[in-house]
Amino acid sequence: MYFPLIIIVIILYFAYKRHVLYKQAEFFNKLLYIDKNPERYVDETDELLLKIQSERERNINLIQKSTGLFYSGMFDEAINILEQKVEKIPSNWQALYYHNLILSLFFSGRIDRANDVLNEAKEAIDIYLKKNVNKTSVEFIYAAADFFNGKGKSRDEYFVNITKSAANDYRIALSHYFLSKIYEEEQRIDESEEYMDKARIFGQGSFIEHL
Repeated sequence: MYFPLIIIVIILYFAYKRHVLYKQAEFFNKLLYIDKNPERYVDETDELLLKIQSERERNINLIQKSTGLFYSGMFDEAINILEQKVEKIPSNWQALYYHNLILSLFFSGRIDRANDVLNEAKEAIDIYLKKNVNKTSVEFIYAAADFFNGKGKSRDEYFVNITKSAANDYRIALSHYFLSKIYEEEQRIDESEEYMDKARIFGQGSFIEHL
């Protein structure tokens, strides 16, 4: 007699939970990519982490926090959270986890460590390339790695394409930054300065604005 009612309650609960998570993701994306306020993004994730939640939810929220920390230029803090506090990378979150960790390591100057992590993670993140899921994030990790390993010139066309097609301004800003440094090495000073100016404009609110 009560079984159908229990089923209905369970369905309603998961529907509500899904709606809440959708609204939460929408709110966080607005904070980071529209309002361009990574500091508040971090504060809001801290509020979430104070609440009672499952281990999976906590790990997801920690990975999200590392995104705000990375764009705030707090690389050491992002690395610490990802390496010390995330107990298990939730399924479907490997691409963002390694994106934040590897780029934080590169920008903090730990090139060898970043390369080691990339080599260790290669099998896991290449799955995303094969499935064409989060493909852009994984491709960006590899392109950034080439840049920091002195192979930026081989990626200039890729970064130019990203400045025209990326879904958020911060990735566009990073691509402009990489292009600026590539052209600086080639003594193409006017182009380098032009791309750096664009990096600062698109990177408003993030560490990129102050490079």
